[in-house]
Amino acid sequence: MQFSAEISKPKRWSRAVFLAALLLLGIFSTADHPKLRVLADSDTVMKDTARKLADRIAAIPGLHGPLCLDWHPDEKWSESEGARWQDTLRDAFDRRALQMSDDATAAPLAVYASETPTQVVLTAKTHVGDRDEVRIVSIPRASLPPAELPVAPVRLERQLLYESADRILDATALPSNSEGGLAILLYKNFEATVLRIDAKGEIRQTIPLNAASLKPTRNPHGEIAPRGNLIIVQFWGVVCDFSWESSTEAKCRPEKTPSSGKSAWRMDTVLTSPCDDTNWTMAQSGADPTAREVLQLIPDGATQGSTAAVLSEFPGPVLNVNGEQVPNGALVVVRNLRTGNYEVYKITLVCGG
Repeated sequence: MQFSAEISKPKRWSRAVFLAALLLLGIFSTADHPKLRVLADSDTVMKDTARKLADRIAAIPGLHGPLCLDWHPDEKWSESEGARWQDTLRDAFDRRALQMSDDATAAPLAVYASETPTQVVLTAKTHVGDRDEVRIVSIPRASLPPAELPVAPVRLERQLLYESADRILDATALPSNSEGGLAILLYKNFEATVLRIDAKGEIRQTIPLNAASLKPTRNPHGEIAPRGNLIIVQFWGVVCDFSWESSTEAKCRPEKTPSSGKSAWRMDTVLTSPCDDTNWTMAQSGADPTAREVLQLIPDGATQGSTAAVLSEFPGPVLNVNGEQVPNGALVVVRNLRTGNYEVYKITLVCGG
């Protein structure tokens, strides 16, 4: 009987393991259902990050309080977002028994918050004895759920429309009454040309801008836009205009600097969502001409780098953006780092995440 009892214990244990495995399988199957999927709680992620920073600060050799928190939030954060992080940090410092004080004479503990396209980085800096001590923690931005904003879910669609080995400065969509298509502004050997491209991508017309007499520049910039029956082209210090129907060459003249002191170039590109008429502002870094660039579309009420932003990566640096002709779309000029060609993409904001 004793031998039989010993045998029954493993059997009961095996049965329990089997039932537990079935239970876990059921849980995982339920978790796969999209309606039951749960995003990470942003407060939990913030608390864990603040706790890690507090642990690293508390471990600094020779650190003694009281300390005065000198908070430097990311300039892109809203006031409320910065305040949430600051409150979370203060709570973490208190739980870690770091002696904090509001007295300005206390030793400063500077905490800097910054965002990259992929991470949130917190950097703490203080002075102990004759040395500076720095502690850093970072978390993926993807670990923070999208901000709760009153906007409908959208996504960004992208289509390559045209490419050329010659430098493309700008592109604009042409009105449907001119058979649609594109106007492309090219720049080569200090001379500029405008191409009219039909809907099939074929060159229908070429307008030289020799009269512009452009002066050499290290960073050439140009913009093109239809204005009624005319096509207006703006360069550095020169403006030209022509008509497809009556011109074989453009008329160009010097352009005066605006007396208001404001830039004559386009301001920020804003796309309007077709879902709920929310405005989305386009932001680009333009920091590295040798790297692929990630464009961000940011809804009203959010800041650059926000998890609510819609991102789109291009095969090289973005040189120009023209969103004047279509409310929910824009043309983007990119230099493809792999091929060396200049490309024109159409991006469109559409409903659905």
